[in-house]
Amino acid sequence: MSGESDMHLARDLSVSALRLNRRLRLRHSADKIPVAQLSILATIFREGPMTTGDLAERERIKPPSISRSSHTLVEMGLLERHPHSSDRRQMLLALTETGRRMASGEVAERERVLAERLGELSASQRATLSDAARILTAIVERNE
Repeated sequence: MSGESDMHLARDLSVSALRLNRRLRLRHSADKIPVAQLSILATIFREGPMTTGDLAERERIKPPSISRSSHTLVEMGLLERHPHSSDRRQMLLALTETGRRMASGEVAERERVLAERLGELSASQRATLSDAARILTAIVERNE
C-alpha cells in the first residue's frame, strides 16, 4: 500500500473506531456514573485489581485524575482498596460486588448491542471483522 493509501485507511479506521465507541458509550445511562468512571470500573473488571499508577497508564489519564475518580468510586461503594501484596506502600484498587455487577452489566449491554448489529452481517463480513479485530489488537498491543 502506498503512504497516501495508508493515511486514508488510518483515517477511516480512526473515525470508525471513534464512532463505534461513542455509540456504545451512549448506551450507558449517565445518571449512574460518568462514562470516565465507568471506564475505570470496566478496566478493573477486565484486568483485575491494580494500583492507581497502573490504572492511569492503562486509561491514559494522569495519576491525580485517577486518584480523584477512584476516591469517588470508593466513596460510592464501587471500588475498594487493599494493601499490595509485595509493596505495602501501595494500594490495589478492586471492584466491590456492587462495582462488579455494574461493570459486568454495562459490558454485557455493549456486547449485546454490538452482537445484534453483527448478526445483521453476512458470514463473510463477520469473518472479515474477526480478522480485523485480531489485527487491530496486535497494532494496539505493539504500541503500548
